[in-house]
Amino acid sequence: MTLQAISKGFEYYKNFGLNFSIKIIPLVFLFGFVASSGSTSQLSMGLSNLDIMLLLFNNFLISPLITIFSILLANDLFKNNKRDVLVYYAISWQFLIKVLLLSLISTIAIGLGLILFVFPGILIAGLLVFVNYYAILENKSIFESLYFSWESSKSNLVQCVLMATFFWLITILSITILSSLISNYEKPDEIPQIYRILSSSIAIYIQICLISFPILAFYQSQLSNKIKNST
Repeated sequence: MTLQAISKGFEYYKNFGLNFSIKIIPLVFLFGFVASSGSTSQLSMGLSNLDIMLLLFNNFLISPLITIFSILLANDLFKNNKRDVLVYYAISWQFLIKVLLLSLISTIAIGLGLILFVFPGILIAGLLVFVNYYAILENKSIFESLYFSWESSKSNLVQCVLMATFFWLITILSITILSSLISNYEKPDEIPQIYRILSSSIAIYIQICLISFPILAFYQSQLSNKIKNST
């Protein structure tokens, strides 16, 4: 099922990727610009107040907005629902606090699990793989999103863990490759600003494509199977 969802996700991207990219690209480049602007300080010199503010702005505002926007947009593209791009920007704000809190809860839970010999973190990531979809597409509360994701994943735990592992492997691999492209510069200050922007933008774009295509396709197949089994 995981391979089928990944294959179907790439098929969706082939059909809708251009439309998706055109509409999401302003947020992607905004994320890249803010991330690059807040990464100029060397860690040995400490982070400035501006760096900290930009980091918080990116992670607590832009990142959850991109997640919400991309899931709503991709879901509509799959169903051939046509809405003006400004509608997605307007709707996304309604889910901001909920998705932000879910992201924090998931990150803390997965992080603690990874500290406990890695495998518990991967297991938790699989159990929480659907939280954002229940929160955004089903408009569930924070508790309900966590509960339904947990219950849905338990019935197909191996596949959910594989999907979560696929997401993190691709994410880590892409960040590693992008980092290696700018590793020729001896000092961080020597890296051109445009390289920083493009690197951060590409990294977040890859992540949202994974969230919006293969994992969304996986969520939809899980939901479809659940409906069939209940009838």
